[in-house]
Amino acid sequence: MFEAMDEQGNRINSQLETFQSLTDKLLYCPYCRTQLRVRQGKKRLHFVHVTACTGESSEHQFWKTRLAAYFETLRFKVEIEAVRGRRRFDLFISPGEIGVEIQRSKMSAEEWQRRSLIDQQTGYEVRWIGFHESGGQLLKLDGWMKAAFMRNGYIDLIEQGRIVRYVHPLPFAQRLVFCQRVPLSAKQFLFPRPVPRQFLERPWTTLIKKYRLRPFFSSLPPRYVQSPLYYSNLQVSTLPSWCFLPLSPLLCLSVHPFEIQMAVYLRLQGTYLAEQLLAFLNECLTQSKVSYELSNLHLLIDEWTAMIDFIQNHLPELFQTKTVDLSTRLEEDQKLAGALRLFVERETGINEVKE
Repeated sequence: MFEAMDEQGNRINSQLETFQSLTDKLLYCPYCRTQLRVRQGKKRLHFVHVTACTGESSEHQFWKTRLAAYFETLRFKVEIEAVRGRRRFDLFISPGEIGVEIQRSKMSAEEWQRRSLIDQQTGYEVRWIGFHESGGQLLKLDGWMKAAFMRNGYIDLIEQGRIVRYVHPLPFAQRLVFCQRVPLSAKQFLFPRPVPRQFLERPWTTLIKKYRLRPFFSSLPPRYVQSPLYYSNLQVSTLPSWCFLPLSPLLCLSVHPFEIQMAVYLRLQGTYLAEQLLAFLNECLTQSKVSYELSNLHLLIDEWTAMIDFIQNHLPELFQTKTVDLSTRLEEDQKLAGALRLFVERETGINEVKE
């Protein structure tokens, strides 16, 4: 933690001090009032508890108070630190019986799933709010956020003094996704409704180009990507464009989204039948010791096969077996992006998608 109190009750921020200026002071936690000591970390000076603490950061407390006051102005009844059975919620809003959790500290996906299971068993609706430090459509999903995004189909994050909703994640790294960013009203926060999906062609083709040109290191066992690439005399830079599809359900797997698509292509050689996809994914993920839920795999396969069928009908030339160079593949990536936009328009029933 970076905040402490001295004996006079003055707040001290470790980032504005030096180790020497703090070593002779008696310091206390602003929340639990137990003693702190100074520690020089690898990157930043910070405070640690001499004994355990369950206190919250000032930012967490600020947003809890701010949201409570906001919903009270809308004539909701708000209870702070509400205890319901085995759960304690930051806020509990009535009518609606909705719990609110503001998650500032790190939390594992397993712990989030444990709490979600309790909430499902007790019948409580819960809205989770995280923090997005940098802002923008690019998100780094650590721990609980990935599980929450996969389960709910959206995630609400605090950034630059407001809460923003992110929907329709497009995974392009093991922890990074590119999202659609939408405004958030109180009604949408409490009673979320599906938001039409969009596909932004230009940002996606830029991501693919960067991936094609960067050094390649696979996290999957060599027999699934590296060895087949080598023996097939192939390179990532010239792999078919449909090895880099924006499949949102890939969020459920803790693997690189492009690596698993490359592994499928190298094994199945373009035959994307549901039964073969399921058999290979089961094998690859099991051998790679990656946990997964079968229901999530079925969601992934449904979108995967639908997208491939659409592309084959509209751009059959992309599936021709031929040796091509990087510039040709980049042109094909552009064509594929246009087809993907049409696919999204068909799925959502809209005629135009604006960037």
